Amino acid sequence: MKIYDRMMKNGKIGPFSHLVLPILCFLGALTGIFLVTGCNSDKQDTKVVTCNEAVHFEQIGSDYFSIGRLCGADVAVVRSVLGKDTIVHKYVMMDSATASLGTDLRRRGFPEEWQSAFVLRVPLKRVVTLSTAQVGYMLRLGLRDNIIGVSDGQYIVDSILYERAKQNAVASIGYDASALEKLMALSPDLVLDFTTGGDYDNYEQIARTSLPLMLTSEWQENTPLAKLEWIKLYGILFGIRAQADSIFEQEKNKYETLKALIAAPAARNDEIALNSHCPRVLAGMSYGGVWHASGGNSFTANLVRDAGGCYLWASDTSRELTFSFEQVYALADSVDMWVNPSAFGTVDEILSLEPRVKNIKAFREKKIFQNDGRKGPGGGNDFYEGAITRPAELLWNLTKCIKGSVPGVNSVDTSYKWYRNIYNF
Repeated sequence: MKIYDRMMKNGKIGPFSHLVLPILCFLGALTGIFLVTGCNSDKQDTKVVTCNEAVHFEQIGSDYFSIGRLCGADVAVVRSVLGKDTIVHKYVMMDSATASLGTDLRRRGFPEEWQSAFVLRVPLKRVVTLSTAQVGYMLRLGLRDNIIGVSDGQYIVDSILYERAKQNAVASIGYDASALEKLMALSPDLVLDFTTGGDYDNYEQIARTSLPLMLTSEWQENTPLAKLEWIKLYGILFGIRAQADSIFEQEKNKYETLKALIAAPAARNDEIALNSHCPRVLAGMSYGGVWHASGGNSFTANLVRDAGGCYLWASDTSRELTFSFEQVYALADSVDMWVNPSAFGTVDEILSLEPRVKNIKAFREKKIFQNDGRKGPGGGNDFYEGAITRPAELLWNLTKCIKGSVPGVNSVDTSYKWYRNIYNF
């Protein structure tokens, strides 16, 4: 016995001490000193289970998150791209049954590359959402009551959540020095944040605390369906995956059906078929003589294409573009309509910044469409909250603006009108 031999060599016990050793073992057990079975060994069981499997990721359309199964648990990889850098976080989501086996990923036998992942106990109950898109997913899933904090309650479109924030029943975290203190006081199950690389980013400060943090990047997705697909991740986080999957499939079918009808006018004898001209669409706005526009592989460009428009820079594969005003002005007479003129909602606001746009054809013909047709009580824009989970309605809305008429799809709710002509109201 190693303990016995060591004590003999140190002169701590005599040759007859073996008579009292059982008593010592018994007393040691009572005081929490575990001498291994019958005091025959001092080695503890440090066995590490190995699950011997690779992660099985689902096939999804997003470029910025992946979900799958590993070692009996749901897992996710979430990516945020900042210039040439990509921030990657891994998450392991465990319900009570899975967590009862232990949350130490190394001892659970997770592969080495997953052993530093964040472990989240699901379903989540209390979360802080620091972007309006995150609010939009949760509202669509009926999870309003799970939101205990938002970035700024003034810009929430949902009237009930807006009132809760106004009455301080839901915290407005803000961006000042007290934001971190507010988050700590709330002690949420998860803080949902995002990063753009701008001055208001605070995820690094949050990450240095004990608060669970997830950066979402749905705003970087290039297509409406890829942006909607994030709802699946929320389904896992809140234990309602089947509901999330059902919403996604329904919306996907509606969107693809409408998209196919818009893309095939030659097969129909209706107003769109008679007007087969593809309207040329301009996007963006000029600041200080520099025109900022979405690239040809952006959300805006893909939505315009699906709605039957011809985006001016559709062949460009980048996400964002800049031009001199003169370069855009050279295209002035070929622009049939103009969408997303930055955040400006009136003709006067646009002219006050850049008077020369009055010579653009779309301006002269009063075909400028802004996406702020649905606003909340405090001026929040539902294009960034509710529209993300209703892509078919958004497609119908923009097609109506571009084409003037939309093929009949009974499943589309035509009451949603985010895009509106700024000349009309």
